[in-house]
Parts: sequence; C-alpha cells; structure tokens
Amino acid sequence: MEKLGKSKIYFAALILMAGPFYLNDFANIYVKSWQWWLFIDYAVVKLFPVLVMLWLIRSKAMQASEFGLSIQPVLPFFTVFSALTVVGTLIDQNAYQLMAKLPGNSPLGGMPDITSPFWNWIDLTLGLAMVAIVEEIVFRGYLHTFLGRFTQNPVAIVMLSSALFGLIHWSLGLHAIVITASIGAIFMIAYIKTRSLPAIMLAHFAVNFIDYAGVIPKSIFKFL
Repeated sequence: MEKLGKSKIYFAALILMAGPFYLNDFANIYVKSWQWWLFIDYAVVKLFPVLVMLWLIRSKAMQASEFGLSIQPVLPFFTVFSALTVVGTLIDQNAYQLMAKLPGNSPLGGMPDITSPFWNWIDLTLGLAMVAIVEEIVFRGYLHTFLGRFTQNPVAIVMLSSALFGLIHWSLGLHAIVITASIGAIFMIAYIKTRSLPAIMLAHFAVNFIDYAGVIPKSIFKFL
C-alpha cells in the first residue's frame, strides 16, 4: 500500500510539473498581448512547477536530489557547462538550416514581441534563467527519477525524456520539436553521468541567451 501511495505521488508530480509546459503553447497561438503572455508563462510554467517541487521536498515526499539538485566539484562543473554550451549552441544554430528542406516545419504560433525594452531585457535575463532552471528540474532531474522507477536502461531514459522535452515546443513546428529533443538528449546524457543539474542549467541558459539576446554574435557558432 505504501509503495502504491508513493507511485501516485510520482505520477501526480509528473502531471503537475510537466503538464503546464504542454498547455502553455496554447498561449503562443491565442495570446497576442505580450503582457498577458508573460504573466501566463511566469505564473503557470515557471512558478507553479517550482512550488510543486518545493512542496514535495518540504513535505518530505521527495528529496532535493531526486530533482537533480546536488552540488558538483568546480572543475567538473565548468567542464560540463562549457561542453554543453558549445554543443547545444552548435546544434541550435545549425540544425534548423540542415532541416530547412524537410517537411513539417509549420509553426502554429509563437511568443508575441515584447515592445517594452525593460521587460524585454528582464525576459532575456531573469526569464531565460528561470526557463533553464525549471525545464532542467522537470525534464532532466525529475524525469530521470520518474522513468527510473520503470527502467534502468539509460537509452530508454534518454529517448523518452528527450521526446517529452521536444514535445513541449509543439506549437513551434516539427523542426523545433526534433532539434530541442536532440539537445535534450545530450543534456540528459550529461545528467546521467553527473547526477547534478546546476552546470546543465547554466548551459541551458547560455544556449538560449546566445540565441535570443543578440549580445554574443551567433555567427561564431554557424558553420552552414
């Protein structure tokens, strides 16, 4: 009975933490106001999963380590961060061109333009940092724990978790799903090796920041 109760907690946590990511893409399609889009994104996708995680840890239903929240030594931290940033950015900056002639790239919507320079910069810094933290907690740390209850096969864990991660970008089209799933697979391999998320979170932020902020020239990473 206790094991059954524990399983229900893990399934409920998966739905509560991952579910908002799949629903949020409807905002990409139907919400045209950037103010409302930011409110929905920050409240539902960024804040809510973190509150669920904190409640599970505080109630001792789960441990912080089950979400990947563990410390790494300094040298491995910077090694993982540097390697994932380079590899993730190379994929992000070149894969779309590689897939350009393939069918299926029909975005259904996207984030509305933020016309306020202040809020745009907040979203490019704090917003992208929160994206990296929460997505890694849910789709690497927690999914590894969840899937590990059913299989210890690392290939299965990488494939399933990367597919679930790619599908949270469903409104952006098939190419975005495939490319983000590929990056997610590499990040999960790194997590399986390290069992620590902070360096992966920072790399996730760096990949997104390079892509969106326009501070670091993306041409550095383009070879196509």
